[in-house]
Amino acid sequence: MGERRVNELDAAGIDMEVLSYVNVTQWLTGSEALTLSKQANEALAQNVKEFPDRFRGFATLPWNQPDAAADELKRTIEEYGFVGTLLSGRPQTGNVYADDPMYFPIWEILTKYDLPVYVHPHYTSPDACKAYYSGLGDELDAILSTMGYGWHLEAGIQVIRMILAGVFEKFPTLKVISGHWGEMVPFYLPRLDQMFPPALSGLPEKFSTYYKRNVWVTPGGIYDNDDLLYCLNKVGIDHLLFATDFPYVPLAGAKPFLDNAPLSEGQKEKFAYLGILS
Repeated sequence: MGERRVNELDAAGIDMEVLSYVNVTQWLTGSEALTLSKQANEALAQNVKEFPDRFRGFATLPWNQPDAAADELKRTIEEYGFVGTLLSGRPQTGNVYADDPMYFPIWEILTKYDLPVYVHPHYTSPDACKAYYSGLGDELDAILSTMGYGWHLEAGIQVIRMILAGVFEKFPTLKVISGHWGEMVPFYLPRLDQMFPPALSGLPEKFSTYYKRNVWVTPGGIYDNDDLLYCLNKVGIDHLLFATDFPYVPLAGAKPFLDNAPLSEGQKEKFAYLGILS
């Protein structure tokens, strides 16, 4: 971070970015998860303080300790001015997802301060890897289960589960950010509405109503105009936010994509920065 990161922003033509760690503190045990989360947040806060016109921060949380995570989230918002948090992968090492009621304390803090959670992918569960992403050779297996497809599917399923479990009925103003064009979910909204009608889900609204109300979609470094236009049509410009996938995807492609996007100037401004401010 620091001056080096500022220079990278300058070279890419980016004025400001929200920074987050690809945190997997939920894989740790005992007090270590909270200790390292605090250290990560303090380091990030120092960078935000040093360059307040260039950086904002998402909190790193010990997701396997929900009450401690909620307290740390509140602390980072009040002390550091952080603007949300990022969940990287499943919040527990087992088959536990973000729809579990144990995470309600975190959603309560986010809704209180009107801030989002970015549901970001990370390593797919070992059971899924064995069942679906094996047998093609080590390198192909690894990529297929992660950035090639698998972890995007799992991140999308987390958001689907949050809707079906009624999280947005309990927290109707909770804001979720979903990258990589919504981890494929926007492309299946008609199917999800068809397969999970209110009569089956027990929810008062259809699936897509919650998605279009509570989820904001970003490209996450996938700079494709067809995907942009599809998601624009499905969720509207008010629920599109711009995000890179740095350092995994170079920053150099970000501004050219924005400059050449098939959007009006007003839409570009909302996509690039006004949407995150609203």
